[in-house]
Amino acid sequence: MKSNIIVKIAMSGLLVTGLAGCGEKEDGKPGFFERFYNDFFGEPQQAQQQMPPLGVSVMKLQQQTVPVYATWFGQLRGTEQADIKPEVSGKIVEKLYIDGSPCKKGDVLFRIDDVTYRAAVDMAEANLDAAHSAVLQAEVADVQAQQDLARYTELVKSGSVSEKTFKDAEHAKRRTSAILAAAHSNVKQAEAALETARINLERCSIKAPFDGYASAATVSLGDHVSPGAVTLTRMSAIDPIRVDFMVTGKHVLDIVTQTNFRAGENMDSPFTEFDVILEDGTLYKEKGIVRTMDSEVNTSTGTVNFIGEIPNKELRLRSGASVQIRAKVSEVKDAFLVPKAAILSSMNHRFIYVVGPDNLPYGIDVILGQEVELEMPNGDGATVNMPMQVVTARPIVNEKGETLDLESILSGMGYNNPLEAPVIVEGGQMAQIYANVNQGMKKAGAKGGFASVAPNPRPYTYVRPVTSTPSVTAKGE
Repeated sequence: MKSNIIVKIAMSGLLVTGLAGCGEKEDGKPGFFERFYNDFFGEPQQAQQQMPPLGVSVMKLQQQTVPVYATWFGQLRGTEQADIKPEVSGKIVEKLYIDGSPCKKGDVLFRIDDVTYRAAVDMAEANLDAAHSAVLQAEVADVQAQQDLARYTELVKSGSVSEKTFKDAEHAKRRTSAILAAAHSNVKQAEAALETARINLERCSIKAPFDGYASAATVSLGDHVSPGAVTLTRMSAIDPIRVDFMVTGKHVLDIVTQTNFRAGENMDSPFTEFDVILEDGTLYKEKGIVRTMDSEVNTSTGTVNFIGEIPNKELRLRSGASVQIRAKVSEVKDAFLVPKAAILSSMNHRFIYVVGPDNLPYGIDVILGQEVELEMPNGDGATVNMPMQVVTARPIVNEKGETLDLESILSGMGYNNPLEAPVIVEGGQMAQIYANVNQGMKKAGAKGGFASVAPNPRPYTYVRPVTSTPSVTAKGE
């Protein structure tokens, strides 16, 4: 008997919208809607006695200030990041790191065959020695020329030597001074050549430019490489790791015009830290910190570029990965919240159902706001993180032309304190049918409600879904 009644209710609920205008006709005779209920349930006044109350689980409407978060996509990269390329030509003869391993600044990653570069150093050292010898010879000649000039200067005064001999001594001194200066210049050139040879020899050992991680090598032993022609490996410093992201939409105006953001200082920004959501949807345990913000809005995308840093001591984050950046951008004060499971959909509208003081279910057309997780009691003295949804009533205008909000609607039901209103969480779909039936019965002339609900004494408790299913073949010990 009960199943037949539920089927009738379901059928009537589906027809409520289409039959809303099919009540009593102008001639006073019963319309289609009234005849439908009379056929299925008998007289409207008897319907209340035909249906047992529907058991439902409820939770009181919640109210609190709720943070508003925005989410953007970000790309991870090293705080320092470099393509390691050779600076000299030669054959790779050694690879001294393990692909993907940590490396310290100065660690040798590769060695290039340095035989010709060592020979170049030896030749440069020999040339420098020859240049020093030439300086010594030029100094001796210059000293002798200086002594001759001094002697001829005294003799020419006494007439012992001719003026021509004196002039020749002056010219000889100038030549030896020039030769000495050229010899010193050759020494500097030889020193520069030796330094260049030593640098090239040093570059045969390709070293890590900073502390970080080296990716897989792109060359093998025996490969010949040339300066800048190939990337041997890529290094990234990933603790902390950098994240680049673009802030979009309505937050751009707040960020650019209403903040006093200064890189490297205490920043008055919409957010100075943020959450990181990994690719598998889990929340990274460390918070990131905003380091810099671009000074301009990108005219093509309407976005502002941000750079942040994320602690990465366990090295879970790697360069190149994509993440989501979530940050608090504002808050909603005194927001009304219901469990996410209490939201029902019908066409393009969302509804919550409330148990009225008369134990009848009433639907409220709502607009959804921020979704959050709140610590809620589970009925056993403990708490559980429950998905909650901010809701506001879709504006409706009463006969007096007043726009009713959620508090006004609940007050009309008899709840002057909106936080006393029990929201149906489990059993909402049947409660929706009951509410539609009640509405139809009221239009059909029923006195009182048709189908009531009976809230369970124990408040609704949330059980987090299990993401894995135990094996049916597993045996208990």
